[in-house]
Amino acid sequence: MGADRMAEVQLDDVAEPGPVAPSRTPARARALLRRWWPAPVAVVLALVAAQVVADRRDEAAAERLRATPGVLAETVTAPLEATPWGTSDAMGLLMSGTRTADGLIAGVLTPGSGEPAAVVALDPGTGEERWRAEIGVLPTEDGYTRTASCTSGTDAPAETLWCAVTDGPAGDAGPVTTRLVEVDLAARAVADARELEPGAEATVVADVLVVGVRGDDGVVLTGSDVGGAERWRTEIADPVDPSFWSGWLVSAGGHVFVQGTAATWAVDPADGRIEADAEALYAARGDALVAVPTTGALRLLGPDGSATATLDGYPLYLSPDDGSAPGIQPVSTPDGSGSVVRGVEASTGRALWERPGETGPRSGYLLLDGVLYGTDLTAVWAVDALTGAERWSTTAPPVDGTGLMTDGRHLLRAEREDGTADLVLSAYDLGSGRRAWTTPVPDGVESLWSWDGALYGYGSSGRDMVLLR
Repeated sequence: MGADRMAEVQLDDVAEPGPVAPSRTPARARALLRRWWPAPVAVVLALVAAQVVADRRDEAAAERLRATPGVLAETVTAPLEATPWGTSDAMGLLMSGTRTADGLIAGVLTPGSGEPAAVVALDPGTGEERWRAEIGVLPTEDGYTRTASCTSGTDAPAETLWCAVTDGPAGDAGPVTTRLVEVDLAARAVADARELEPGAEATVVADVLVVGVRGDDGVVLTGSDVGGAERWRTEIADPVDPSFWSGWLVSAGGHVFVQGTAATWAVDPADGRIEADAEALYAARGDALVAVPTTGALRLLGPDGSATATLDGYPLYLSPDDGSAPGIQPVSTPDGSGSVVRGVEASTGRALWERPGETGPRSGYLLLDGVLYGTDLTAVWAVDALTGAERWSTTAPPVDGTGLMTDGRHLLRAEREDGTADLVLSAYDLGSGRRAWTTPVPDGVESLWSWDGALYGYGSSGRDMVLLR
């Protein structure tokens, strides 16, 4: 064969590859996926549902707590929004005002020379004036209302204000006139007025109108129903403290207090009975009288002034206080170089428990559902008010001036890391003490406080107020 000779080559047919059996691993994976893909989604949905249920439960508990005066009326959230509300004049009216049946805040405003005092009603959301009723009667064009104080006799939305108003001419010249003015808050007008002795004062407790008349030898108190029918008359042989031009007759905790020269006097408004007298006298935890003598231990006098327990320390100011853990009086007591917070049995003065406490002007305390919440300079804590058992304690930045507030879900605390840092508001969970959030306060706001269920702030000048939500 030559090299160039072609050889015949037989090409065999090659069989086409048959179908390949699919792998069982991907098929099984797809089957498992079809079977189990709802599981992660169900877990997520269950977690979301649980959170929704927990939020609803917490909000329901908060709504119950919001029935307590001093608890904010709605949940505060971050960031804060500021709405201009008014000036310091509006702030004074707000602090002494009364909630009306139609949701306004009504209180007395004393403008100054040439303009009579008036009861003014403000919109609680905006601070705008809705109406006013003049209650002062000026004897001359340049006269002014010397004093004006109004009370409704109830913590509930009021229908009527009773105002003791003293008017006089310009300067300190006399004579002055004093009138008891009845303002119908529904009609938004003066309903009645009658003359009182010059310089007299008045207050209302429940359905009893108490009028006090000062004299050189003492004070005469008269209790009557709001229609004017006299029920009782009491004389106190102690002239009004001369440093008190006004405000020497007030009511608190269901008692009437008179500031005399020698002592402070507590009177039962139901029958005019003198309950107690002391160098200083006030009501703690609602209606419990506390006597502060010139020397010696404080005395816990109970709601009628008859108790005899003594107290080592000073009662803590609790706001808000829902009245739970009755019979317990939290107090602050010096202890060496520091102080302690104690739970004291009010009927005996016996200390039931104590804990260290850096109490001071910036400390704050509130009592809800049997739990005492407190803030020291650098901590927030909660203890069982009956036993002192600690619920939780959380380290916190330095507090700034406002103590503690609550919206029923969180403790709210104004804080500042140091003297030059920006002011912030922090929220701590009532149940655990966990810090839920911290947010800067709006620009220009230097101080925070709560009143009548709302959160307010004002600048360093104290002139411009804002409502915070």
